[in-house]
Amino acid sequence: MINFKGPGVSPVMDLVVPIHGQIEMNRIFFETLIRNTRASFRLIIIDNASPDGSADYFEAKRGGGFPVDVIHNPTNQCYPVSINQGVRAGMAPVIGFLNNDILVGPGWDTPLLDALMQEGYPVVSPGGLEHFPDKNLEEIFFQRWRYINKRRWSERPQENLSEKIRRMYGNFDEIAQKIQIKYQGVRYPGIMGHCHLLKRETFEKIGGLDPRIQSADWDLFLSVEKMKREGLFEKSPIILGGSYVHHFIRLTDATVKRVPPVCDHPPHLKLEEKWEKREIQELWPFKDQVPEAKKSLSKKIYKKYIRGRTGLYYWRVAMEKLVGDQV
Repeated sequence: MINFKGPGVSPVMDLVVPIHGQIEMNRIFFETLIRNTRASFRLIIIDNASPDGSADYFEAKRGGGFPVDVIHNPTNQCYPVSINQGVRAGMAPVIGFLNNDILVGPGWDTPLLDALMQEGYPVVSPGGLEHFPDKNLEEIFFQRWRYINKRRWSERPQENLSEKIRRMYGNFDEIAQKIQIKYQGVRYPGIMGHCHLLKRETFEKIGGLDPRIQSADWDLFLSVEKMKREGLFEKSPIILGGSYVHHFIRLTDATVKRVPPVCDHPPHLKLEEKWEKREIQELWPFKDQVPEAKKSLSKKIYKKYIRGRTGLYYWRVAMEKLVGDQV
């Protein structure tokens, strides 16, 4: 088991987090990150012209027992450019690409680092609402969060976010721990766009993120998987059930006008403009997401059933019961 933490220990991970405002979410994200991360890390914040005090908030966290670097961009840069910028600012052997709208479970990083450093996987991700080890629970959890997240539970922004998490999980750390224990050892090909780790040598081998592709997680997975089939990597990117991270999914307030990214690289491309549909359909592990994929009638009916059942029942049930029950 990897355990790189203690006085004088160089960071084993550079965690790169692009931000553009959302100060209330940044506070919750940071508090959970420092509470639940076990290995030493350097937090590299790419502040893309935040309109609030988010940059100052992270600046004030310097000297708290782990390095925090804040890189200030005068304009809102796109995601792949921000990530590449953050990676160049660090030197740790492991790089993490993290969204700021996530909550990490207790010890989330330990199984991911073990898979990277000891088992040789090129890219590893935690499980979560979008891709869960149990597909029945995945649909229930996703619809439960959809029901809770679209409602306003408090007029105070930070209380509203915290209340959403409380109504979803009760005690987030306890439920995340139960999920991680229950699905420890479960793994399957894939990637989570909001949180994944990779070796620095993997990042260098693929030449960094393509700045033209905003769907950077798709592009990263496809690139590594294609190179694996060409013999350049031994294993596929995987998702581990023993690590759990909650993603807010749609956090942005619709009433707040977002500043579009300002980039000086070649124009952004759709994924299908870089990759042939045939390649995506062959390489992407989640076949219901590939271009022109169609859900079966039975799946459509099941989805509607779970959505209705959630509004009547599932959103009220304690998560301990849902996690423990065989659905």
